[in-house]
Amino acid sequence: MSNCGKNWRGVLSLLLLGPFLLAVLVPFLWMVLGMFKTNTEFFQPMAKAFFPANYDWQNVVELLDGRWVPFWAVFANSLFVSLGQALGAVALSAAAGYAFARFAFYGKRLLFVLTVALILVPRQLFAVPLFSWVNELGLSDSLLGVMLPGVVTGLGVVYFTQVFRQVPREYFQVARVCGAAELRVFLTVLPLVWPALLSYGMIHFILAWHEHLIPMLVLTSETKQTLPLALAKLYDISQRTPQGVQMAASTFAVIPTAVLFALCHRKFKSSLSDMLVH
Repeated sequence: MSNCGKNWRGVLSLLLLGPFLLAVLVPFLWMVLGMFKTNTEFFQPMAKAFFPANYDWQNVVELLDGRWVPFWAVFANSLFVSLGQALGAVALSAAAGYAFARFAFYGKRLLFVLTVALILVPRQLFAVPLFSWVNELGLSDSLLGVMLPGVVTGLGVVYFTQVFRQVPREYFQVARVCGAAELRVFLTVLPLVWPALLSYGMIHFILAWHEHLIPMLVLTSETKQTLPLALAKLYDISQRTPQGVQMAASTFAVIPTAVLFALCHRKFKSSLSDMLVH
């Protein structure tokens, strides 16, 4: 009976998850297979042209050769900006979260409320001040000008505040008894929360990889653009770019975040489960 019950549970789970999996996989397969299609195949009914007639790599070659956009340049720009933002956001947010979790100081509650407000307020409201600030710093049309505003994140501060609150006080007390300075205590505790550091780094990398607003405000040169801006250029209303090239660009844009998630998903799950347990 127990085996029969397990079988029925498996069938029921498959029936419930099947539509969800189809809803996720079908658009993804349509995108991947689309890079082998001609424009004519795209405008046929989906039932007739889900699979390409010929698996021709011409669209991929045109994309990578830079015929439509300087693909490798914008891909490298996005990788540089996203990695830099992720590392900077993890370092700054972890330090701020440590201070909120372990210190009592004047204005702490007000600052934490402002941090939460930073999450809730739409980023578009900061567009003009951000542009003016970057311009004043002389970072207009530079990748550093895109990277620097993205390092400040209210979500990261709140996340790491919760993470450091879960670390037992005994660890901090032992380090202080040994005469360690506060910075040394902070650095000593970091290995204990490294799954959280890795998880948030992955989250912020993905958010930075898909960022449109700040690159659109700061960058003007074509070779300094990031991948989302290049994709928007390919999907313009003129429809001069072949549909297959657009699908190829979208497929390549998904690869870094998919690889990162595949490498880090176990630590991400363990970090989330630890937070839920506590």
